[in-house]
Amino acid sequence: MAYKINIATKAELDIEKAIIHYKDIKIELAKDFLTELKATRKYIEKHPKKIQIRYANIRIAFLKRFPFGVHFRLEDKTISILSILHTSQDSNNWIEE
Repeated sequence: MAYKINIATKAELDIEKAIIHYKDIKIELAKDFLTELKATRKYIEKHPKKIQIRYANIRIAFLKRFPFGVHFRLEDKTISILSILHTSQDSNNWIEE
């Protein structure tokens, strides 16, 4: 089944912040982060129902090497990526009511 993917502005900003952080450490880390994020997105796109619901109908796909989770919602044929959070961050701080 083909899914449409929407990426929220919040998620795009989260990615930018992570890239800046990893670039400050080492440019290769930023590249590796992006590569892993793309692989995780592809997995989500192909198998969204294999990722369990964690809270408020939101699923989290965790990156393997980096401590980040892709928080997304699956509705019909649309995957909405809401945020890319470091695992130390509290997801309750951004949930829309």
